[in-house]
Amino acid sequence: MDFSPVETLSELREKVKKLMPKEKKYKLDKIALQMCHEVVRLPPYRCQYNLIELIWARVKGKVAEKNNTFRMSDVEMLVYIALNEVTTEDWAKCGEHCNKIQEDDLIKECLRDEILEPIIITINPDDSSTDEDDDEDDNF
Repeated sequence: MDFSPVETLSELREKVKKLMPKEKKYKLDKIALQMCHEVVRLPPYRCQYNLIELIWARVKGKVAEKNNTFRMSDVEMLVYIALNEVTTEDWAKCGEHCNKIQEDDLIKECLRDEILEPIIITINPDDSSTDEDDDEDDNF
């Protein structure tokens, strides 16, 4: 694509947007595909589905609990010890917990539409209804 020195900034931005790929492509995805694997990403802003977040929170908690010197070398050693204490059972429990949260959220999202009935508001009522009809309804 040709660029002219007399083009405005907004015109140049439009040209750049057209050149940018629509989807992000990662080298890791290509490598994984070559090995018959697919990278599945979590939805954005849903860190509660990521078991690494739970494990890291546990590690940070253990470090905070035992940190009494606040020296970087001591903190580094505490992180190393806490990471080594993480077991496969811990990973499994965190994975189950994340799966349950995600499943619960999916159920909520599906049920939300069934539970809430649509509300219809008529802005311009038709002329067939009169004030007399409304007064009769009030008597019941």
